[in-house]
Amino acid sequence: MTLLTHWIWFVLFSFMWLLTAGNNIFHLFNSLRRGGGTSFTLFLGGFFGAAALIACPIQGAWIWFWVPAIIDPGSIPAIVQILRSRLNKNPNAPDN
Repeated sequence: MTLLTHWIWFVLFSFMWLLTAGNNIFHLFNSLRRGGGTSFTLFLGGFFGAAALIACPIQGAWIWFWVPAIIDPGSIPAIVQILRSRLNKNPNAPDN
């Protein structure tokens, strides 16, 4: 691939990550406010961010591919919230 192609993919995936991360912040706060759950589609932000860093033409940038999944509140933090929500709704728990 040419250098220009790498930059195009990097900018495209970075833009998708920014849009998804912003949308994830909105949906997570809305979910917390209403006491509901979220969905696994929020994980796409971390995917786009990882893809952006893998496509980045700057040497060694791919090493940081895991950082967007931590920064994006829809990736790792959302998974933690989903798992916590599912554990709290354990059907085997006795009714008190």
